[in-house]
Amino acid sequence: NRSTVQHSLRGLQRMSNMPPNRIVNKNPYLYGPGPLGRKPFGLGARPPLHGLLICAGQAIVFGLIGGFAYNIFIGDPGLKKIEDYYKENPTR
Repeated sequence: NRSTVQHSLRGLQRMSNMPPNRIVNKNPYLYGPGPLGRKPFGLGARPPLHGLLICAGQAIVFGLIGGFAYNIFIGDPGLKKIEDYYKENPTR
């Protein structure tokens, strides 16, 4: 029993140290038949740091536009409550 476990562990160690010769397509429904020859385009074709900076910049711009639009069209409910309070109870 112990020798079987040691033998299987040695096989796992040998397998983990060796990289595979090629990528094996295990799921043809997910990855398509044969090797993938797709060329990246858009952000995927850029260097990683440049793509990350573009993505982060777009997220910041989108968030700022959304925040300003929310404040303009809906307004800040907390600020409205404070303004309504002082309209009903003016300072002396």
